Amino acid sequence: MSITNTIEDKGTIAKISRFDAENATTMTIDFLGRLGYKGKWLPLKVSLDGELYVVEMVMQKKTAKVQINSSTKGIKEYEFQETETENKSPLKSKGLIFLVAIIGIAVLSAKLIGVF
Repeated sequence: MSITNTIEDKGTIAKISRFDAENATTMTIDFLGRLGYKGKWLPLKVSLDGELYVVEMVMQKKTAKVQINSSTKGIKEYEFQETETENKSPLKSKGLIFLVAIIGIAVLSAKLIGVF
Protein backbone atom coordinates (compact mmCIF):
# COMPACT_ATOMS: atom_id res chain seq x y z
CA MET A 1 0.00 0.00 0.00
CA SER A 2 2.73 2.47 0.85
CA ILE A 3 5.90 2.94 -1.11
CA THR A 4 9.07 1.90 0.67
CA ASN A 5 12.52 3.07 -0.39
CA THR A 6 15.73 1.55 0.91
CA ILE A 7 18.78 3.70 1.58
CA GLU A 8 22.18 2.14 2.18
CA ASP A 9 24.67 4.38 3.90
CA LYS A 10 27.98 2.99 5.22
CA GLY A 11 26.66 -0.51 5.84
CA THR A 12 23.35 0.44 7.48
CA ILE A 13 20.05 -0.02 5.76
CA ALA A 14 17.22 2.41 6.48
CA LYS A 15 13.73 2.04 5.14
CA ILE A 16 11.78 5.18 4.35
CA SER A 17 8.06 4.72 3.98
CA ARG A 18 6.16 7.32 1.99
CA PHE A 19 2.42 7.60 2.64
CA ASP A 20 0.66 10.10 0.39
CA ALA A 21 -2.84 11.13 -0.67
CA GLU A 22 -3.04 8.38 -3.28
CA ASN A 23 -2.22 5.72 -0.70
CA ALA A 24 -4.74 7.24 1.71
CA THR A 25 -7.44 7.15 -0.98
CA THR A 26 -6.70 3.52 -1.86
CA MET A 27 -6.71 2.56 1.81
CA THR A 28 -10.06 4.32 2.29
CA ILE A 29 -11.66 2.48 -0.65
CA ASP A 30 -10.39 -0.85 0.72
CA PHE A 31 -11.68 0.03 4.21
CA LEU A 32 -15.13 0.99 2.91
CA GLY A 33 -15.28 -2.27 0.95
CA ARG A 34 -14.48 -4.28 4.09
CA LEU A 35 -17.33 -2.47 5.87
CA GLY A 36 -19.69 -3.67 3.13
CA TYR A 37 -19.93 -0.43 1.17
CA LYS A 38 -18.73 -1.79 -2.15
CA GLY A 39 -19.30 0.17 -5.30
CA LYS A 40 -17.98 3.07 -7.30
CA TRP A 41 -16.59 5.43 -4.65
CA LEU A 42 -15.29 8.71 -6.05
CA PRO A 43 -12.73 10.78 -4.18
CA LEU A 44 -14.14 14.17 -3.30
CA LYS A 45 -11.36 15.64 -1.16
CA VAL A 46 -8.09 14.57 0.50
CA SER A 47 -6.36 16.83 3.00
CA LEU A 48 -3.50 16.50 5.45
CA ASP A 49 -4.17 17.88 8.92
CA GLY A 50 -1.00 17.35 10.97
CA GLU A 51 -0.45 13.60 10.87
CA LEU A 52 -4.02 12.83 9.82
CA TYR A 53 -5.13 12.37 6.24
CA VAL A 54 -8.82 13.27 5.94
CA VAL A 55 -10.33 11.51 2.92
CA GLU A 56 -13.84 12.34 1.73
CA MET A 57 -15.46 9.93 -0.73
CA VAL A 58 -18.88 10.01 -2.38
CA MET A 59 -21.07 7.24 -3.81
CA GLN A 60 -24.60 7.89 -5.02
CA LYS A 61 -26.27 9.57 -2.02
CA LYS A 62 -23.65 8.73 0.62
CA THR A 63 -20.56 10.63 1.68
CA ALA A 64 -17.83 8.92 3.72
CA LYS A 65 -15.23 10.85 5.70
CA VAL A 66 -12.26 8.77 6.90
CA GLN A 67 -9.30 9.94 8.99
CA ILE A 68 -6.05 7.99 8.61
CA ASN A 69 -2.95 8.44 10.75
CA SER A 70 -0.10 8.90 8.25
CA SER A 71 2.59 7.47 10.53
CA THR A 72 0.76 4.35 11.79
CA LYS A 73 -1.47 3.97 8.70
CA GLY A 74 -4.38 3.19 10.97
CA ILE A 75 -7.97 4.34 10.60
CA LYS A 76 -8.51 6.88 13.36
CA GLU A 77 -12.14 7.78 12.68
CA TYR A 78 -14.83 7.41 10.02
CA GLU A 79 -18.23 8.92 9.40
CA PHE A 80 -21.06 8.45 6.89
CA GLN A 81 -23.54 11.11 5.83
CA GLU A 82 -26.46 11.15 3.45
CA THR A 83 -25.91 13.80 0.80
CA GLU A 84 -28.67 16.32 0.48
CA THR A 85 -30.51 16.23 -2.80
CA GLU A 86 -31.41 19.52 -4.36
CA ASN A 87 -35.10 20.34 -4.51
CA LYS A 88 -36.24 20.23 -8.09
CA SER A 89 -37.87 23.31 -9.47
CA PRO A 90 -41.43 22.70 -10.61
CA LEU A 91 -40.46 24.02 -14.04
CA LYS A 92 -37.91 21.25 -14.45
CA SER A 93 -40.36 18.50 -13.64
CA LYS A 94 -41.03 16.26 -16.64
CA GLY A 95 -44.68 15.89 -15.69
CA LEU A 96 -45.29 19.64 -15.67
CA ILE A 97 -43.53 20.13 -19.01
CA PHE A 98 -45.62 17.34 -20.51
CA LEU A 99 -48.83 18.90 -19.14
CA VAL A 100 -47.98 22.32 -20.58
CA ALA A 101 -47.23 20.73 -23.97
CA ILE A 102 -50.56 18.90 -24.01
CA ILE A 103 -52.47 22.10 -23.11
CA GLY A 104 -50.62 23.98 -25.85
CA ILE A 105 -51.47 21.34 -28.44
CA ALA A 106 -55.13 21.34 -27.30
CA VAL A 107 -55.39 25.15 -27.60
CA LEU A 108 -53.74 25.11 -31.05
CA SER A 109 -56.06 22.34 -32.22
CA ALA A 110 -59.10 24.23 -30.93
CA LYS A 111 -58.03 27.37 -32.82
CA LEU A 112 -57.54 25.40 -36.03
CA ILE A 113 -60.97 23.83 -35.70
CA GLY A 114 -62.52 27.23 -35.00
CA VAL A 115 -63.70 26.73 -31.44
CA PHE A 116 -61.98 29.95 -30.27
